[in-house]
Amino acid sequence: MSRQESKQVLLEIYKLHAELAEQAAASREGLNKLYTGMVSSIVAASVLFQRVAPEAKAVWMLPALGIIVSLCWLLSLHSMTGKLSAKHEVLLELEAELPFQFFEREEAKFGKAGPLRRKWSGAAIPVIFLVMCIACLLASDVG
Repeated sequence: MSRQESKQVLLEIYKLHAELAEQAAASREGLNKLYTGMVSSIVAASVLFQRVAPEAKAVWMLPALGIIVSLCWLLSLHSMTGKLSAKHEVLLELEAELPFQFFEREEAKFGKAGPLRRKWSGAAIPVIFLVMCIACLLASDVG
C-alpha cells in the first residue's frame, strides 16, 4: 500500500470514528431527555401528592424514587462522559497522522476549561433534581 493510500485509509477511519463519537454524544443527549422527563414527572407528582393527600403514609415514596433515579442518572452520565472522553482521545491520536488537527486546534481555542466543563457541566441538572427530590422527601415529614 502506497503512502497516499495509507493516508486515505487513515482518513476514512478518522471519519468513521468522528461519526461514532457524534452518535455517542447524541445518545447522551437522548439519555438526558429520558431522565429529565422521568425526574420531572416524579417531582411534579410528589408536589401534587403532598398537596392532595399530605397525611398519606406513602407520601415519601415518590421523592425517594426521584433520589434513586437522579443517582442512576449521575452514574449513567459518568459512564457516558468517560466513553466520550476516550473517543475524543482516540480522535486526537488519529488526527496526529493527518495534515490538519481540527479537534486539537479547537480544544486549544476552547481553552483549559474544556475538559472540566465537559466533565461537570452535564452533572448540574441531575444534581438540581436530586436536591429537589431530597427537599420533597424532607417536606413529606418522613425525613
